[in-house]
Amino acid sequence: MAITITLSDGSKLEGLSLNGNNFISKNPITENIFKGKLSHVVISGDVDASGDAGLIGEHYNMELRRCELDEGLGGYAFVLRDIPADKLAEAKIKSDIAYLSMMSGVDLDE
Repeated sequence: MAITITLSDGSKLEGLSLNGNNFISKNPITENIFKGKLSHVVISGDVDASGDAGLIGEHYNMELRRCELDEGLGGYAFVLRDIPADKLAEAKIKSDIAYLSMMSGVDLDE
């Protein structure tokens, strides 16, 4: 099973395996690889019965949940997940409120 992840800037993570929802890489993986690059993610490859076939395909607005060397899994493990719609909506509302506050000169911290 070989999985490839293409990030929104076009960079690719290739030769990955999957253990549950953990992607495993033999090459070093750091959080910096993902910064600002999870707005559009394409996951392609073969997933066997032990993997999550729902991960294969296009994803929008993902987040990195884990990224570390995990010798028990045999490499660098990371977990990506789709950001739930309610969290996206909440972030937009907060952003809209902050913008309106700034434009009207209202200090919300008081």
